[in-house]
Amino acid sequence: MATTSSNPATQSGPGFAVFGTHRPGVMVVSHERSGTHFLMNSIEKGYGYVARPWIDLDHHQLPINYFHQPSISKSLDYLADQNVAAIIKSHHTQSFFTDVLDHILERFVVFYIHRDPVDVMASFWRFMHGWEWHEGPICPDPVAFATAAPEGHLLRYQTHQRRNMLDRWAHHVDGWYHAAEGRPRLRIVAYKSLKEDYAATVTSFADVLLRQPTDLAPP
Repeated sequence: MATTSSNPATQSGPGFAVFGTHRPGVMVVSHERSGTHFLMNSIEKGYGYVARPWIDLDHHQLPINYFHQPSISKSLDYLADQNVAAIIKSHHTQSFFTDVLDHILERFVVFYIHRDPVDVMASFWRFMHGWEWHEGPICPDPVAFATAAPEGHLLRYQTHQRRNMLDRWAHHVDGWYHAAEGRPRLRIVAYKSLKEDYAATVTSFADVLLRQPTDLAPP
């Protein structure tokens, strides 16, 4: 039964915010440029989790071998044991978690947000031009980007090569959609629903986060 207690993050763990008492951890997963931080900020505002600073499953913030699923599971178990309030963020494909996903869902609620692929490709194309290193394909326009093969540093989020960036997006979304079948603690969230029907979408998280939202104004 959901409660209205805010149970705020009252103390700091080793580099991340924690709750004073037990609450389920939250992980937000997405393909890049899909509204990740919009969802994270919404969960923070509505349910008292901490969206900044978040815990990034990336850039070696945690010493994890991402191609060894028990290492991912062990690291997430440690965070759950600390009653972590900071939201965990990931852009990895579902295949990184296949063998340990059910165990992770015993400790965490996982939200997967997806966005219209045209918007994703246009945003991602612009995003690629902001890096000083080889993050991914640099193309003259979004269409060329969508049909370019994945390359560069963004390959860290995938276990196998994909034909092009649009196929990479489709594989990412399809994998998490199928994983959500029969797993109520793995929630699929449409960016459009969060944007256009914010209050109802955020309120729909109450059953898995075990309390009612305290603030339904968009961040």
